[in-house]
Amino acid sequence: MKVIIGAFAHESNDFCPKKTTRDMFEFYEGQDVISHLPVGDIFSNAGIEIIPAIYADAQSFGPVEEQTYLYFENKILEVVRANPDADGIWMFCHGAMNVENIGSGEYRLACDMRKIVGENCVISFGMDLHGNIEADFANQVNIFRCYHTAPHTDQVDTYRRTAQALVYYLQNGYKTHCQMRKIPMIFPGEMAATTVDPFKEIIRVIKKMEDEDPKVLCASVFIGFAWTDAARTSSTVVIVPSAPEYEEYCSQKTEALAEFVFSKRTEFDFEMLSLPPEETAVVSLYELESPVCVTDMGDNPTAGTTGGSNVLLKEYLKIDDKDKKVLIVGIFDKKAFGVCQTHKVGDTFDLTIGMDIDDVTRPMLVTATYKGSHDVLGYTIPTTPPIKRCEGATISIGNIDVVITDKAYAFTQEVNFRSCELDPGMYDVFVTKFGYIFPELKKMGKSFIMSNTPGESYQMITSFDYKKIKRPIYPIDKI
Repeated sequence: MKVIIGAFAHESNDFCPKKTTRDMFEFYEGQDVISHLPVGDIFSNAGIEIIPAIYADAQSFGPVEEQTYLYFENKILEVVRANPDADGIWMFCHGAMNVENIGSGEYRLACDMRKIVGENCVISFGMDLHGNIEADFANQVNIFRCYHTAPHTDQVDTYRRTAQALVYYLQNGYKTHCQMRKIPMIFPGEMAATTVDPFKEIIRVIKKMEDEDPKVLCASVFIGFAWTDAARTSSTVVIVPSAPEYEEYCSQKTEALAEFVFSKRTEFDFEMLSLPPEETAVVSLYELESPVCVTDMGDNPTAGTTGGSNVLLKEYLKIDDKDKKVLIVGIFDKKAFGVCQTHKVGDTFDLTIGMDIDDVTRPMLVTATYKGSHDVLGYTIPTTPPIKRCEGATISIGNIDVVITDKAYAFTQEVNFRSCELDPGMYDVFVTKFGYIFPELKKMGKSFIMSNTPGESYQMITSFDYKKIKRPIYPIDKI
């Protein structure tokens, strides 16, 4: 037997004014694909030949350019066409890729692969729980399961479970499809953390199914991705039968699970203290134990924003308390970054920060002292080594240190800070462009605020001008 493996992943924010291009993808071919996906041993231990396709993964941003999508899809389909007799295909695909003029990238890819391999090939996808799933997706993909954690800490477990499920189906000759139901509700991820109820309770339910019900192979709840404006944007539940004879049983279980999840819709909220920008600055400096970790939720690059908001910087500058030390990482502004590179460490100069794309990136003039530049290192999943993600120039504006980056990037890992020779513990407040309080951020801070800032990932999704989302849907509609 032989299995094709690969990854083609992106989370697309339709409210971001820019497109995602080919150069934004981390891209590997050949044997490098196998080394970047933690599933190879599962297939090799089962005596299955591994055929690598591609590994293409980009940080969330605007919709994927059509030509960029077609370039990577064709790379995958070339491998599939060369192996039309493949017994299985395993892929990591996010679930919220939106492609200009095409729509769902995952659905298009699944359909195009299925046309080549036919119904005898078993297709399995590992996915992110923020995926917006097409209603017909379960007719194209036999097995798919999403992360059970948000913030995500079980990526590797999800990839391995879906690979093991594929091997199980192949060894038993199963060709059945999973059961799926769409739910008319959608939340920003930060209001749907699995660390608190109701999502914590929902995860307990599906985990119990997987662990204790022999008729269920995998169970998933996709909360969806709120910033994709498409008819498929919503929550989804999925149950994969452990054998073909349990398909009807799993259909009934899926219906009951969908009703249960929908019944919890009014209980979703932020996992911890959430404040608007002005209150964030005051409370973080004077009312909480330091160091205080603040996440700039409205400009979260991992949710597809431009990463250039200077809203919180302006709020801390208004207070201008010389006795308080603040770190802000990192504001994306390629022009400002370039200006910093023309100076020597220790130079003081006037610097304009702000890309002037929208209200949150309006330029501001500061007097900056240059402290140096570094390669910002980070990893995609814990099993991959840190690589350069962007470059950061550190400046001081009085008591405030700011990292200006040459690309949009969210500092959520200890290695991000270490690579810039920064220690959040030396500051009263450190601000990062993210949504959740990511596990590594929790290690670095003692108090936490999720700042409800404006931007392309603004949490109050009822304020967005959706054009294509299927209505009615909660909480945009009171159902």
